[in-house]
Amino acid sequence: MRIWVLGFLLPFLWAQKSKVTAAALAVQDGDYEKALSLVKEALASPDLLKTKDMAKAYMLRAKAYMGLLVGSKDPQGVLNKYPTLFEEVMLSIRKCREYDSAKEFENDIKFVSAQAASVLYLKGFELFQKEKLSEARQHLTWAIELYDLIGQKDFYPPHALRGIVNLQLKDTLPAIQDLERARSLAAQKPIQGDQVLPFVYSSLIGAYGGKGDLDKALSVASEGRNKFPTDENIRRAELNLYLQHPSLQEKALERFRRELQNDPKNETYLLIYAQLWERVNPDSAAFYYQRVLDINPNNLNARYNLGAYYINQAAELSAKYNETRDEKLQQKYFAQMQEHFRSALPHLEKAHEQLPEDMALLQSLIQVTTYLGMEDKAQEYLRKKNNLQQKKN
Repeated sequence: MRIWVLGFLLPFLWAQKSKVTAAALAVQDGDYEKALSLVKEALASPDLLKTKDMAKAYMLRAKAYMGLLVGSKDPQGVLNKYPTLFEEVMLSIRKCREYDSAKEFENDIKFVSAQAASVLYLKGFELFQKEKLSEARQHLTWAIELYDLIGQKDFYPPHALRGIVNLQLKDTLPAIQDLERARSLAAQKPIQGDQVLPFVYSSLIGAYGGKGDLDKALSVASEGRNKFPTDENIRRAELNLYLQHPSLQEKALERFRRELQNDPKNETYLLIYAQLWERVNPDSAAFYYQRVLDINPNNLNARYNLGAYYINQAAELSAKYNETRDEKLQQKYFAQMQEHFRSALPHLEKAHEQLPEDMALLQSLIQVTTYLGMEDKAQEYLRKKNNLQQKKN
């Protein structure tokens, strides 16, 4: 009876193994859908496969899915047809490694893992841009697992991006862990022309500031500013840190006072110093914005903020003008208002050249040119504003 049962099963065992062999040939020929079908049939009866054949079947399934995706002219079409493709690839890689005790398919798995890691990282970035944050985090987590598997544990961008995603998901502790890992890896193995690392610093400043660890936030800000002295995101993150924590105001002013003593023409430091002064002394802020423009007449932030300063000064005079009935005082205030508007105009115009679709800027230009009696200019800016509103609607 036992011999009869064994004899009865042998054809089935052979049939299951032959499906795996046929799937291997299909993958080799680039017929990935056929390979997937054959592997599915083979894995439908796992008890009839040897451990080695199980490992091979899962390896082939991973290869077939990635072959479909990478070789297609319409990758999104493939993902639409196979919405769980990435999950299946990850499962197949893990299962192959589980069954492949002899490591016979190790090179095959590393090859397909390298393909999948790159694709998953890019997909995670795409999902992040579309603000599908939970999905982005999952894809980046898979990418990190595969980069580790292929021996690229020092490739830090997936950690950096996952940290930024975690931060947006308000998972602060995991975010800091990822971002610190990225910062550490980047220090060990810098990337030429790195465009991701500045975001690591700006995100860490915000993360530490958000949890109240101000000393750590200041330390990261100092390091980031030294590494990337002209980066706008790091500058803004550091400035936000100071503005959100009034207790740091004096420390911040003193810090940048020292910085400017050592480097009085540092445009970035001057700009931060000016913005810090805005809270307590707008006149001092205006003085330092002008110093920024003396160094770089095209500095947009200084132009924008200096224009706003003069408009605010005019608004204060307008309030005084309306409060008094003294004609001489009214004439004095009106003349000063006009002077402030004339001072604001060139800054606003320069800023408008760089931000032609900024509605607030256009409204300020309409206001200023109207007060100065520049009717043609006022009408020109009004037309621009109306055209932009029509486009948006």
